Amino acid sequence: MNITRVGAVLAIVGLLMLLIPNMLLPRVYNTVINVLSNATITLDTYSRFLVPIYLNSPAYVVVILNNSHLLPMYMLDEFGHILMPNKYEYEHGMYLVIFPLIEHGNYSLILINDYPEDVNVSLSITAISNYLVNNILLMNLMMDLGTAILILGAILMVTKYLYRAVRLLLMEIKNL
Repeated sequence: MNITRVGAVLAIVGLLMLLIPNMLLPRVYNTVINVLSNATITLDTYSRFLVPIYLNSPAYVVVILNNSHLLPMYMLDEFGHILMPNKYEYEHGMYLVIFPLIEHGNYSLILINDYPEDVNVSLSITAISNYLVNNILLMNLMMDLGTAILILGAILMVTKYLYRAVRLLLMEIKNL
């Protein structure tokens, strides 16, 4: 089998590996994200606010603070253990705080206003299941592998013609 055909087959396989997960991603996003709570709350000076949360499967809980500065927050489990956030991120005027929760059960989110002024906070709490995260990581890996195979196939297809062009160029130089 010649190298151009191998390159074409690899390019087609890589393209399919890119397109199939790309078609499935919107369905995965739409079916598994649950919004647990949306609220606008007012926190008085030096006060605390408690939000009860129940999860029926292990998940990542994303707390979105809109129109606010970053408030200290903690997650408590059923036994009173304090869970610290895994990641803080600031995007498009919102703070995203991510808590990985590895068990189902009752949790409590505590927001603390330690600023000397009252704060109005638009709060949204979203649970993203581990199933969704694992599927997205698998699809991302599959798409990355598809990209690598597509590039390898394209290189193999072009290699024969580049080799032929270089050989003709060298023959022309030799004949001069």
